[in-house]
Amino acid sequence: MPRTADYTIQGFLYQFNKTLLAILQGADTAVVTVEGIIEDIEVVTGGLTEAIQCKYHETNLAFTYSALYKPLLQMMQHFHRNPGGKVTYVLFAHFPGLDQDGITVSKQVLLDALASKDKKYAAYIKDVKGLIDLDAFLLKLKPPVGPSYDALVLEVQASLQAAGIAKTEIETLVYPNAIQAIASLSIRHQVAARKITKRKLLDDLETIKTTAISHWTLGLKNRQAILTARRKQLKANLTKNARLRYFLVDAGSLPTFCISATKEQLSDIKLRLHQKGTTAHNGYVEGHFDEALFHREPLVRKAQDGTLQREFSLRLLRWQDHAPLLDAHKPADLFVLGDAVHSTLNTKDVNIEVLASSSFDEIKFILGIKNACD
Repeated sequence: MPRTADYTIQGFLYQFNKTLLAILQGADTAVVTVEGIIEDIEVVTGGLTEAIQCKYHETNLAFTYSALYKPLLQMMQHFHRNPGGKVTYVLFAHFPGLDQDGITVSKQVLLDALASKDKKYAAYIKDVKGLIDLDAFLLKLKPPVGPSYDALVLEVQASLQAAGIAKTEIETLVYPNAIQAIASLSIRHQVAARKITKRKLLDDLETIKTTAISHWTLGLKNRQAILTARRKQLKANLTKNARLRYFLVDAGSLPTFCISATKEQLSDIKLRLHQKGTTAHNGYVEGHFDEALFHREPLVRKAQDGTLQREFSLRLLRWQDHAPLLDAHKPADLFVLGDAVHSTLNTKDVNIEVLASSSFDEIKFILGIKNACD
């Protein structure tokens, strides 16, 4: 993964961790909005709002106050438009090489921001310059305090333990699931759906017994430990050969093994499997699909050497054409690999295993096919 992609993901994870910290260190009934109307995180307690904006700078070689101009101008604009609002503004910013007391936002810093010639800030400046009471705004602004990413993670994990969660369950189960819970909230369209309380989060985490595997949890620094934990969790069911299992695979994430794919991709996969001695069955006869034919059991014959040979070894189904068939014959387990979408399926009484890794080696490791990740 390119370093720029690493830093982008880490920036989001920094915000998710700060969101978790705001939830865990707040009152049980405080309402936290992920991706709020005012800022990245909004905490409402007793009618008072704490609006938090996160800025994570890992690549900056030297700190300059200009890096804070945009969030400061955004906060000033909101303050000016809502003069009677019961809002405290928090700039939670991290810059490498600076300790938590290394940044002081003075009135002069605000004046410099308002004097900026950068066209990206023109709309904010026009809205507030000469109109805002800067002294009153500074009373509402908390100093920017942002520890390093690693220090923030440790603080979140300590807060989970302080909330009564066993230390042994935090690193590879509760903590990654908490990150995934915040990530899932952040993409919901309605503001009301992005609200959560400490009590609700802890109750939800208590019910989850498997580790979430997503591009967010795999972006955490203990990636290998998370994969190993998920492998152990899956082992019990995977050793039961009598269970009916479906694999829904996204072609974009795992291009070497595709089910959610174009017709041409599916035909190519079937040919390649045949060339490797594996016969795939798709239920088609002369271009027409026969559902009963698709679901029938393979014929078995005895070869000359006495071994039993099945007519076909697996069934291939193209998601775009025949997804409803999965509801007609519900499996015990549904494995969703990559970013394949399964929300249209009836998954009541079905064990869902989402393994959103883009690495086929990692998928094979989790499923017990390989003993190590390359």
